[in-house]
Amino acid sequence: MTAEVLSPLLLEIRRHFDAPPEAVFDAWLDKSWGEWAGPPGMHGEVVQLEPRVGGRYRIVMHAPGRGELVIGGTYREIVRPSKLVMTWKWEHEEQDTLLTLSFRPSGTGTELLLRHENFALAERRDSHHAGWTGTLDKLEAYLA
Repeated sequence: MTAEVLSPLLLEIRRHFDAPPEAVFDAWLDKSWGEWAGPPGMHGEVVQLEPRVGGRYRIVMHAPGRGELVIGGTYREIVRPSKLVMTWKWEHEEQDTLLTLSFRPSGTGTELLLRHENFALAERRDSHHAGWTGTLDKLEAYLA
């Protein structure tokens, strides 16, 4: 067995949600994911969703002026309601990245730690920072 070597380029974002960990966690494994995925102005459509270890997901992102962008990956770890690990790959790119979501009770809500790693370029990481910030804003509104 060989160990996977990840790029040192990573992104971490912490966000508090006024919803219990189960609700925040479950949103990532439900078709509703398409309603809040992507930055403002972008709408996602979940076309494949197999929420189990080894299962795949695929989302078609409708981006005004840019057409359709497709993201997909495989679920690696699902520990409800505390942890979700999945690969993340834009269809037009060669390299998988790794997304780890940790959900922790915080008061009456949830603290989410989003860790996205293995970026080939700092520019890709920085672009994802903007995208994830918009996505988490939309998730917050969805959960409200």
